[in-house]
Amino acid sequence: MSRILVTSCKGGVGKSTVAIGVATALANAGHRVLLIDFDLGNRSLDLMLGMQDDIIYDICDLVTGRCECEDAVKLHHTYPNLAFIGAPFRYDDEMNAEAFSKALERLEEAYDFEYIFVDTSGGAHESVSLSAPACDTALIVSSQSPIAIRAAEKSGLILDENNVETQYLIINGFDMSAKNRAGVLEMIDRTRTPLGGIVPMDIKLSLLNEEGKNIFDCKKSNSRTAFVNIAKRLSGESTPLLNGFVGINRNKILFK
Repeated sequence: MSRILVTSCKGGVGKSTVAIGVATALANAGHRVLLIDFDLGNRSLDLMLGMQDDIIYDICDLVTGRCECEDAVKLHHTYPNLAFIGAPFRYDDEMNAEAFSKALERLEEAYDFEYIFVDTSGGAHESVSLSAPACDTALIVSSQSPIAIRAAEKSGLILDENNVETQYLIINGFDMSAKNRAGVLEMIDRTRTPLGGIVPMDIKLSLLNEEGKNIFDCKKSNSRTAFVNIAKRLSGESTPLLNGFVGINRNKILFK
């Protein structure tokens, strides 16, 4: 079992998109996966998953004891190995890190999940300090913008403070045509974080998220392939970062 934090000190870099993509890839591979929306300031995963009508109880209700595990956990309509817990509509500083960790333990005992993803709020938000101590791995999501890269570096420092030893950089929305933007090797050097995956720019991905649909509803997509590669690497498979990409110059991605 692995608890995976998906985070960034900057909003708008695609944390939720990455969380959904990697979680779905693992679920499609037969793993039992739970995805928790822990964005305590601006919940969105329920809309992106098309599950907004399913959510009655949220993660805050579970942590504070207002409901049981089976009340909060909802299975995805299309991907039966993927379960979801929503974020609260309004958060009133009701949780602490110890209670959150105990809630994860109850979920693991009740459902035997192999992976639990915790998608945090953007920024150095309280959601990170509440959830990071309970997680063993973190995916730090960044775009190529200088602000996002600096935020990714800051995220690593915050995770260090919370003793999250295993950290990976996920470069989301990588655009080879963008001028004056960092390449992959420069981003690794500036964030000082091992690379876990590259998700290329894909307008199809954004459109599907807005409709409450999943990139895995498409048969072919480089972004879908990217999430599969990241999932394989998280599960211990030796998979090249750019394995299966179509129409992309690998050298240009690395040395842009």
